Amino acid sequence: MPGYSATRTRSVPKAPAGKLLYRAEEAAVIMSLSRTAIFGLIRSGDLDTIKIGHRRRIPLSSIQDYVARQLAAGAESVS
Repeated sequence: MPGYSATRTRSVPKAPAGKLLYRAEEAAVIMSLSRTAIFGLIRSGDLDTIKIGHRRRIPLSSIQDYVARQLAAGAESVS
């Protein structure tokens, strides 16, 4: 059928640059991970969150710290 696509496209939220706090979905976009993976990192304590009301947000510094730890761990395994 013309105009019919068998694949469904899903809207991916864009993570605005310059923010200090991110929702899990935005952090997932920034880190190229799934939303489930982000919640796993939060649950394991690898990503810190702050609570604002009933909502949790991930500080940019927590994302940066996680990436720095991963880079350091990778560099240690090479030496």
